Amino acid sequence: MNYEIKDYSELQESLNKFNIKSDGLLCFLPENLFDTENTKNFIYSETTTDLNKALKNESQKINYLTNDKPLLRSRKSADWFGPTIFIGYTILVENPHLVDISMSLLSSYLYDLFKGTSGNKKVKFDIVIGNEKKKSFKKISYEGNAEGVKELKDVIKNLKK
Repeated sequence: MNYEIKDYSELQESLNKFNIKSDGLLCFLPENLFDTENTKNFIYSETTTDLNKALKNESQKINYLTNDKPLLRSRKSADWFGPTIFIGYTILVENPHLVDISMSLLSSYLYDLFKGTSGNKKVKFDIVIGNEKKKSFKKISYEGNAEGVKELKDVIKNLKK
């Protein structure tokens, strides 16, 4: 499993700009959050639609950052470039089982997606953990295989300390 954790303090400014409260959210973050002036122009990875369906099938809800109809960007590759997933601190503290469920479902989704393909199957996506009260955010950038995604749950849970 290959991941990197870094501070992501610039996120708070963008959330404030769009008047978005983040603490209780489990959602996808748009790719252009820092580059647009209007939430209607938010662009998400097209993988959000399939991932959202897979999670909903298991009664796990994940939303887009706003209720605006999402614009989707397609990337064609043998690798999987996933969306940025945001986990609010309240979810991490009050519903830590959601992290376990989400990472297990994501890992299963990726396993099924790559089933029957050959070669090295690389997964790349980010997870942002937010604590609105402390105005702090941590970003986990993951690059590795589908099996390693399950192990991220422990990395995420350690960030609540």
